[in-house]
Amino acid sequence: MDTDVIIIGGGISGCALAYFLASDGVDVILLERSGINSESSGANSGSLHGQIPHEAFLNKGEEWANAFGPTLSLIGESIKLWKNIEESLGTDLEVRINGGLLVAKNDQEIKDIRAKATIEKKFGIHSEFLDKSNLRRFAPYLSDDTVGAMFYPEEGKANPLLVTPAFALNSEKLGVQILRQVELEWISVKQNGFLVDTTIGSFSCNRIVNCAGIEVDRINSMVGLSYNVFADPIQANVTEPIEHLIDHLVYSAGDRLTLKQTVHGSCIIGGGWPSIIDDVTGRLKICFESVMRNLIAATDIVPCLESIQLVRTWPAMCNGTEDWIPILGETKSVKGFFVCVFPWMGFTGGLVSARILADIISSRSSQYCQI
Repeated sequence: MDTDVIIIGGGISGCALAYFLASDGVDVILLERSGINSESSGANSGSLHGQIPHEAFLNKGEEWANAFGPTLSLIGESIKLWKNIEESLGTDLEVRINGGLLVAKNDQEIKDIRAKATIEKKFGIHSEFLDKSNLRRFAPYLSDDTVGAMFYPEEGKANPLLVTPAFALNSEKLGVQILRQVELEWISVKQNGFLVDTTIGSFSCNRIVNCAGIEVDRINSMVGLSYNVFADPIQANVTEPIEHLIDHLVYSAGDRLTLKQTVHGSCIIGGGWPSIIDDVTGRLKICFESVMRNLIAATDIVPCLESIQLVRTWPAMCNGTEDWIPILGETKSVKGFFVCVFPWMGFTGGLVSARILADIISSRSSQYCQI
């Protein structure tokens, strides 16, 4: 079977890329080894980030933050796409861009968030500092111990259980063949393209886009490439539904925390706390110490959460790189082979990653991205 482009991976970036390419008239086959949205794209907590990650800033320092800074423009472009994607796909994806609050509880944390905001401003990210009195009026659900926060309006949330399936459905309507439960066995580089061997047969194509998430480097190795993309086990929590309380994406400047309330009333509590990989089975397991510490971080910032019930905790794998810089484009050494990695914030960056690669592949962009 022949096609122009084979996309490997049925997560948000792969399915969004399939949709964008098909909309541009490109012939596409998407290969997914299990089910659509079955890995990180469907198991993340749905945060739409717009800032330099605060924990990484504290750990890696200002030099790293300045190197990461140009990525903020990509994130900003992705947020613009998020604002319009429901209309494009014709369905409610529970996208809400109500802003993010990075909350401080002492003077050192205020110093830290101001330092990060100063760097972000150089890259077009304009946050507003809220002192204690203004913060209480703006977000009355926060603890009385909070002394200030940085508010950035271009952050929010979406429902990860809805987004990728919507892209997949609309892609198939445009003629994309999405082949599920298909294992990729090998990629052979040919003179004018590739031969892709799978558990259901072989496919020839002109171009390949590797959107395989935590499997990116395994797929890369088939054509002799590596970008040191690794998998990180994390977990998140969801509570019972409560009355509307939290409008914003809430972070703590002093601990690992992302907190938001869904349109259905449940609160999703995350922040990158680690889960466990079982030594025997290799399967993910819940780390109960992470659960407790994550919930303590949440109730420390929003005390009224102490009285509600935790419904579920789930583990997931997130792909990452040491520098946090996206890897997007055609590889220099293998013509026609593209890699799509938006480390650590792949849900937020999935749309812009797909849009950039679609524009390059369909020749809609004059900018050429090579890695």
